[in-house]
Amino acid sequence: MSSTQGSSPVSGGSGVDQSCVLIERILGLSAAHKQSERGVYIDKGLYVIKQGSSYVMISVIATGPALESALVRVTAQVVAGVRPDPVLLRQLLILNGKLRFGAFAYEPDGELILFSHALLGGATLNANEVQAAVHDVALVADRYDDHIVARYGGRRMQDVVEESAWARLLHLKPGDLPNLDDDTAAAVSKPKSGKKKDA
Repeated sequence: MSSTQGSSPVSGGSGVDQSCVLIERILGLSAAHKQSERGVYIDKGLYVIKQGSSYVMISVIATGPALESALVRVTAQVVAGVRPDPVLLRQLLILNGKLRFGAFAYEPDGELILFSHALLGGATLNANEVQAAVHDVALVADRYDDHIVARYGGRRMQDVVEESAWARLLHLKPGDLPNLDDDTAAAVSKPKSGKKKDA
């Protein structure tokens, strides 16, 4: 993600509006232009960015007594379909105490491990701060996903997204997608029909 646009805070409007204007400027997105090489506009206040092998979601949430302020949550789904093993959860809590920002969380619905960081939105939100948060959240997710999958099971989010895309393309449910490695091996080992060998 480049830091060419929107390095200064945005003034005017509510905290949510100011935050959305800045984020959309950084990503080159709008309600009319929902996709760029930097991200995807899902809805006002909800954006997805592919950073390396990680998918990072930016959500803008109204807060404060009169909902006049905003929080900007930057979240990466690290692993899906992982059981809440006590050893894993303990390790994540220990990591939360050592990381310089952000925290791991567990979402029972979908058995997801998330990594999330929140910024104060509104007039003080800065483009460099948003870009640094997206970059660092993606780095943490990318650093720990393989380790968690190898030790505790589940699937990396990149694998989940790719499987879902293939399933959509082939009109299958994600769980019905065949193991491509097995199919490739079978195709390679299967003799070609219709050709006769000379004796």
